[in-house]
Amino acid sequence: MTSPPPGTPHLLDELPPHLRDDADRLLADFAGESLYKRLILIEALRLVSSAHEEADLKMMSKVLHEVRTGLEVFRNYKGIRKVSVFGSARITPDDERYKHVKACAKALCEAGFMIITGGGPGMMQAANEGAGREHSFGININLPMEQKPNPFVDGSPRHFYCQYFFTRKLFFLKESDAVILTPGGFGTLDETFETLTLLQTGRNPPIPVVMLDAPGDDFWGPFIRSWMRRLTHDQLISPDDDDLVFHTSSIDAAVRYIRDFYLNYHSFRYVGHAVLLRLYHPLSEESLERLNAEFSDVLHHGAIEQVFNWPKTDDPELMRLPRLRLHLDHARVNVLPQIIRRMNALYQLQREDAAS
Repeated sequence: MTSPPPGTPHLLDELPPHLRDDADRLLADFAGESLYKRLILIEALRLVSSAHEEADLKMMSKVLHEVRTGLEVFRNYKGIRKVSVFGSARITPDDERYKHVKACAKALCEAGFMIITGGGPGMMQAANEGAGREHSFGININLPMEQKPNPFVDGSPRHFYCQYFFTRKLFFLKESDAVILTPGGFGTLDETFETLTLLQTGRNPPIPVVMLDAPGDDFWGPFIRSWMRRLTHDQLISPDDDDLVFHTSSIDAAVRYIRDFYLNYHSFRYVGHAVLLRLYHPLSEESLERLNAEFSDVLHHGAIEQVFNWPKTDDPELMRLPRLRLHLDHARVNVLPQIIRRMNALYQLQREDAAS
């Protein structure tokens, strides 16, 4: 046998002896490929060679199928920003809230965004209808009720089914550059709290989140005025967590809030213990100094630095972008959206100064 892939010591030793030679030959076929392809192969072999119950193997088979399907569906749309819209399946097209979400999705589409929904009726259909079939994704869930695909995604190459809520939610957030929360029941509240939890803990890249009410409605108002206030008062969340959501009934304000988040901010990643914020355009020294002065208290150590061509392991297509590197206090990761918005504002000021 040849040596196992780098970073995978002894993993092949856990396979039954009769599989090791076959596994070794299979891995040799992927010797020039990504390490992670080989790790997936090893984990799959370890899974099927273990004495798991049939029900567990069935679950894992479906999970892998759903993840692979979702990756295939979204692969050709990586360069287009998308907004996930969450909301009730029970709201009918004659409801003013339906019409409002439809208009909001249309405005987002006109601003260059595609729309992702759960693919069902109600607010999901409203958003897909507003965006139009060619600018919509639908991720249905197999349920005995409410989740038949709506006519704006049914049969589309951007529509697929999930058996499990967790795989469905994985793609809602993995592929989204923003989230709009509209009125809904337990499912919508589940999606709301998962979104906020992942942003609060830094397990999802920072994205704008809008709680959208129709004019005259106040569905999200009690959450903002009562629940958020109580959670903050009891020190169950940080005061900075208020900035994870934006509450409005204005479509123009919602679209502007999402669009402006990407004025100069491009994307996010972790590199070791450092946070990396990729930018479209570099900041001036003055802007960088101001950003450091305003956010030095959220850093674990060091300063916010502007770096170029770092790290060398970054996506080659993104290496051209300038980026900010900071060692954030991990208890303050919820401040990232504030840093991004302030960085955008400083960039806008330096642009205006250059034009004057």
